[in-house]
Amino acid sequence: MKKTMILMAAAVALAIAISSSAQDEATSVQAGVYSQEQAERGEQLFSEACRVCHQPEEFANGGYMEGWNGMSLNDLVEFIRSTMPEDNPGRLKRQEYIDIVAFLLKQNGLPTGEKEMVRQELKNIQIEGPYGGSGEQ
Repeated sequence: MKKTMILMAAAVALAIAISSSAQDEATSVQAGVYSQEQAERGEQLFSEACRVCHQPEEFANGGYMEGWNGMSLNDLVEFIRSTMPEDNPGRLKRQEYIDIVAFLLKQNGLPTGEKEMVRQELKNIQIEGPYGGSGEQ
């Protein structure tokens, strides 16, 4: 009985440690999770693939991003990939959708960083404000 209690306590401690470690790995969009070059590629792709129906201003100044607070960038990328372009969802390469999201982050005044966003890291990047004005300067 005593050994069982010790094993259970150890299992609980391990679960807490793993949970804390997983939370520590989460990054905020506020940490500069995309590069300036990636946002520029995303802007070009947006112009080619999205401007037929959308204007960049629709996604600026925090209004659009507020609806994604608390979710991961992977959620946002996969939503856009599965619904856009409306006449042919998923037509672009996944990395192109990621680049477009980098442009959207810039449109919302979120800071750039040194590294580019890559698919493997998207689930660990949380969307959260505050959002600044348009990234256009």
